Amino acid sequence: METDFLILTVYFICMGYVVYKMALSIEEELEDQVVLVPDAAGLESAVRSQLVRQGFAETAAAVLEPGAGALGKTVSLQLTVPEPRSLAAPDDQPDEPDEGQIMVQVLPQGPHPLQPVNGLTVQVVNQSRAVQVILDWDRSSISRMTNEIRRVIRHTPGMRLDLAAPQVSSVVNPNQYLSTVVASEDCFGRSADSQVLQQAAPVVDVPKMANLKGPLRNYSLDLVVQLTPFSGRGGRPIMLLLPFRFAIEPLPAKAAIPIVNWILKR
Repeated sequence: METDFLILTVYFICMGYVVYKMALSIEEELEDQVVLVPDAAGLESAVRSQLVRQGFAETAAAVLEPGAGALGKTVSLQLTVPEPRSLAAPDDQPDEPDEGQIMVQVLPQGPHPLQPVNGLTVQVVNQSRAVQVILDWDRSSISRMTNEIRRVIRHTPGMRLDLAAPQVSSVVNPNQYLSTVVASEDCFGRSADSQVLQQAAPVVDVPKMANLKGPLRNYSLDLVVQLTPFSGRGGRPIMLLLPFRFAIEPLPAKAAIPIVNWILKR
């Protein structure tokens, strides 16, 4: 009887040790994560203020939470703009112009591995009938930590050899969708061998910034956008600066197997 008890004791000790080692092994493979939190309230307030100064209703700008709108997976900005009256037949023209919707989003957002972000993805959906969305890359800027700005560089096939050359603006026509990646000009360098221009640094060094104090864990993309009607009465261009600002929030470390969380802290 005593021998059976001893065997069971040794067996459970061995099983416990195996589970403990498995937990440590899985823990090593798990990636620490952070959360990239957009400043939705600041974005909405800034854009509404610009619209009011240009004679438009502040309700023309609204920040949509995840699950709403054409870019519903994460937070996005929705702009509701007047359509030119000439789009309708003369007998059918309403007293007020129709309105079209434009959605703008900057990624990544939400949980993110503790890895550098090589580029910010700008997505635009134009659901208007006669309004062009023009993104001016040369007048846009990226800032990190100390708010020191850098010019935005859009990734294009066969990158040019001179960053000082003007960039072509991106135009999103009605019922079109744009998804493009941008970085800042200080992220690029030349290969020592071929002298070819290539990205040499991330646009957001998440591992480095995650260890800084709260006020320094911020970065932003200030996107200059012009909304231009093709033609017609009742339409006029709108110039906006869209301040997409983000904070990096570290997540608390979690054990691979919650049951042994107490054991792992010993």
